[in-house]
Amino acid sequence: MASNKIVPSCYVYFFLLNLYYQIKQKKVHQLEFVQISRHIYKLTYKTVVGIPVKINTWYVLDGESVHIIDTGMKDYAHTQLNIAKSLGIPKSILLTHGHLDHINGAKYLRDNLNIPIYAHEVEAPFINGEKPYPNKAEKETTGVEHQVESLSNNIIKKLPVDVYLTPGHTPGHVIYHHKDDNVLLTGDLFFSNAESLHPPIRKFTVDMGENINSGRIIDKIKPSIISSSHGEDVKYNCDLYPIYKFIYE
Repeated sequence: MASNKIVPSCYVYFFLLNLYYQIKQKKVHQLEFVQISRHIYKLTYKTVVGIPVKINTWYVLDGESVHIIDTGMKDYAHTQLNIAKSLGIPKSILLTHGHLDHINGAKYLRDNLNIPIYAHEVEAPFINGEKPYPNKAEKETTGVEHQVESLSNNIIKKLPVDVYLTPGHTPGHVIYHHKDDNVLLTGDLFFSNAESLHPPIRKFTVDMGENINSGRIIDKIKPSIISSSHGEDVKYNCDLYPIYKFIYE
């Protein structure tokens, strides 16, 4: 039986080879780049954002087009740029929300790729510096103030992923579902390990109760894989959310 898995281009091969030698020479630390489904690649690295944390960002292929989902920290933006260009033609940056560890590389990528940045219309004002998050006194400094566009219905129709509003961690937090691959990219809706789901850090979450309720969306979508911004990918099963809700609600 023929495999549906896309074979990476020679550009991806040489990028990975170069990355391997950089890691061996200790120029890049604790960085991993993997293909998690036919159309989706994931970059993972460990850094410190107040606390030590693992950050995942994604690349969604749509023919020759590449959509970057979350940008992580600016220290890794050049690596992200090279990955995106090695996979195809970068078309957009899609944000799950506007926290630093998801948007810090957006300015570099936008300036060098000349592509639009999108977020949910509820989230865009916080990213654009129009108002602070409800749990913060000061507005965000994102570097892309007044450069983030709302995910209108016309934009969403052209994307290879469906967009779902999942408020709680932030008012306009969204997740992205790739129907063909049945992979759900959940941002900070959850933290995860290989077998279970956990809530995001309370200190950075606007409304934890609302966030936990938003998590029920996984039982509607029933994805094969749940990939969060912080942690390991999880295979969906019908017990995941009930256990999560029972423990943390």
